[in-house]
Amino acid sequence: MLEKVIALIGGLFFLLGFALTAGLFIAMIGQWYMLQSEAQFLAASQGRYGGYTVEADAQLRQFVQEHNLDRSKLKVIVSAPNAPKPWGQAVTAEITYPFDFKVGSFIKPFTVSLTGKGEAVSMYIPGTLNVVYTSP
Repeated sequence: MLEKVIALIGGLFFLLGFALTAGLFIAMIGQWYMLQSEAQFLAASQGRYGGYTVEADAQLRQFVQEHNLDRSKLKVIVSAPNAPKPWGQAVTAEITYPFDFKVGSFIKPFTVSLTGKGEAVSMYIPGTLNVVYTSP
């Protein structure tokens, strides 16, 4: 009888651990997908305008605000800051943000850096657009 009680408690503990791990993994994949989507958007914007524009920067600020991210922890690397790349050259964007594996508000076991990457090809022909370039 005692072994059945111990087996039941062990089984419940195992199921609870599995459910918590699966929940954290799904949350991490969701945040990675979100970063990947924004990085691809920034790369596509660079491809359209040849470089990182103030419109793309405004979109990045809106993304940070909508998802309640800490801007100081967000690392953004773009391949064409402050100036356009001519037609046919590859442009890239990379966004890195730390994901905290935590259970509750007091326990923080570890942090994983999630990176989203985007690539596009510049379609900018010098002299065709009048846009302002900036850096993230």
